[in-house]
Amino acid sequence: MKINNKGLAHIRKMRRIFLFILFSLFPIFVVTMISIKRFKSWLPIILPVSLFFLGIFVQNRLHKQKCPNCNAFFFVQTVTRRNYTPASSISFPPQKKCQNCGVALYR
Repeated sequence: MKINNKGLAHIRKMRRIFLFILFSLFPIFVVTMISIKRFKSWLPIILPVSLFFLGIFVQNRLHKQKCPNCNAFFFVQTVTRRNYTPASSISFPPQKKCQNCGVALYR
């Protein structure tokens, strides 16, 4: 079975970007609130708000990534009563294999 490593590398890159946005949002929000209180200007709120919407966009793109092996959605599984995992692209710990064919994201 030949696996497209470029496809897996793209999924890994998108996931790293999403996790960076997810974990940096709160500290940036705290610094922004301190800045707003100190300088009495609401203009810095643009940064965390835009980062939030960028995170939504990246998560949406990540959730639509196709597996390079089986061409099904990488994080979305075929739902049955036995294997239901809600929101598997944002689950913690994050999924490390295709939910359909089982190809590993990291080797």
